Amino acid sequence: MKERDLKRAYNNVMAQAISSSNQYLFAGNLFGDVFVLRLKELDPSSEDPPGKLMVFSQGSHVEINCLAFHGDFLIIGAVGLIYGLQWIEEEEILKPKRSWEVKIPMQVDAVEVPDVNSMWLNHDTHTLFAGCGDGVIYEISLEDGRIKREYRGHTDYVHSVVGNDAGQIFSGAEDGTVRIWSTTQPEATGLLEPHKNPNLLRPDWGKWIGAVAVNDDWLLCGGGPKASIYHLRSMECSRVFDFPGRVHVCDFVEDCVFIGGEHNHVQSYTLNGALQANIPVEHTACYSTVWQPAPIKLMSIAGFSNKLHILKDFRFLDSKIELYGNILGEEDKENAEDDELNEEHLISQAA
Repeated sequence: MKERDLKRAYNNVMAQAISSSNQYLFAGNLFGDVFVLRLKELDPSSEDPPGKLMVFSQGSHVEINCLAFHGDFLIIGAVGLIYGLQWIEEEEILKPKRSWEVKIPMQVDAVEVPDVNSMWLNHDTHTLFAGCGDGVIYEISLEDGRIKREYRGHTDYVHSVVGNDAGQIFSGAEDGTVRIWSTTQPEATGLLEPHKNPNLLRPDWGKWIGAVAVNDDWLLCGGGPKASIYHLRSMECSRVFDFPGRVHVCDFVEDCVFIGGEHNHVQSYTLNGALQANIPVEHTACYSTVWQPAPIKLMSIAGFSNKLHILKDFRFLDSKIELYGNILGEEDKENAEDDELNEEHLISQAA
């Protein structure tokens, strides 16, 4: 089996980001490839099908777990490392040389380098919060690359980190907890344990929390336990959502709640819990969603699949974009380093 066929069969897109200009979509996978799509080609007024993707390889040794975009830099979270690549939009070039990098410190009793599983970026303070496989959330200054603070309290992998304008950070982890932090307080200021609620617990799937989202009034989370929503002031569970699979992504999208994970559909609900959209996807599991309301309204859904699923109104599937096999100049841009990958290595990465 050829390398590209293997990548097509085992492609796992864990992360996406939209450029600061809101004109380009970036997607990264566990094979170390960054795909770039011009969003203007998805404009509803255009009758032309999407053009070919650009791809920028980070090398087979890089597993891209999460992405963020700040200024003209694409920020990549990998295993034990966060680094920035300059995006030159006028030329549509992602520079191959790393402009900066931050290494995640190894804990004294650690046996392996921790993954960077989730990143949330505070654009106003130029600060990045990274949730990692060692159970620690690292606050990193993007001005000098310094780790300013370590948020400790989780006892297992941190899967999801988000924040708000009030200086609060929210994290969900394998230990089954959602912890609430303040950038001005030394310890966590709040704790939720959804698995202890019998209405949420799904014993066969465990207590882990795979995704967390917040808006001004509400906190949304899910994982092994059912997706549920909490009022930020009372921290009481006010709604349970009937998404049938394990939850890996959730978000507040306009006035609705969006949930995806290990299921052949992603779903959109009203805040009152009514299902308003049941969208079929080809992913074995959905691991990443990004969306924007303007200037080009769209949502992109990705996961264990070779396709991006594009929604232009957040309720209906509009198109599917093939990744491998739809690459700009793929014959000219074959990377010699990638050719050294063998089938055993590819399959072990996908697993």
